[in-house]
Amino acid sequence: MGGLDTYQCHDHFTVSEINQRRKDVDNKKLKIAYHEAGHAVMALICGQSIRKVSLREMDSPLGTDKYLGSTLLEPFVLTPTITINESNRRVMISLAGFAGDGLFSEGVIGNFGGDDLMKANQLVENMLENEMFKTAVAELPIPTPGTLDLIENPLARQYIDYMMQRCREELEPLKPAIQLIAEELCKKEELTGDEVSVLFNSK
Repeated sequence: MGGLDTYQCHDHFTVSEINQRRKDVDNKKLKIAYHEAGHAVMALICGQSIRKVSLREMDSPLGTDKYLGSTLLEPFVLTPTITINESNRRVMISLAGFAGDGLFSEGVIGNFGGDDLMKANQLVENMLENEMFKTAVAELPIPTPGTLDLIENPLARQYIDYMMQRCREELEPLKPAIQLIAEELCKKEELTGDEVSVLFNSK
């Protein structure tokens, strides 16, 4: 009886429908891999060591939606205060996932949202406590309405938009390395930091 119930719950699809579903899943997986590869490559060019990059589902440390992919970095060096330069480095790494998958989406920057954006926003909010920095950010262009409207502080929104463009510029020449890492990640589902470094340096 239990086996019969289970069988009856299955939908019936044609071969072409099944193939399309598989293709959709593969495309989604590759997009997530591009996102994580963007984080990883930016970490490497910023001098930050990586523990692993994964496509295995895990719970969010912040209690938000489950992660469908993740990039685990070695711990940042602990200092009494975080400088503007160090904050910028961390913001770039946080935002690089959006730029990474955006490189393979017809030139459109990937969708914003989730913990990456929250981390970047918190760093920028802290940076804006510096009056000189705040004055400089006020001179930046105002971004067009869009997903970044989720960020309440208009100055933080301006700076994140600016840094997003910088991420894109930094990663554009490294597109072949991002693609190689993403494709290998799709095959293995998880890469160590050493494996990512080897792939990055092979391009």
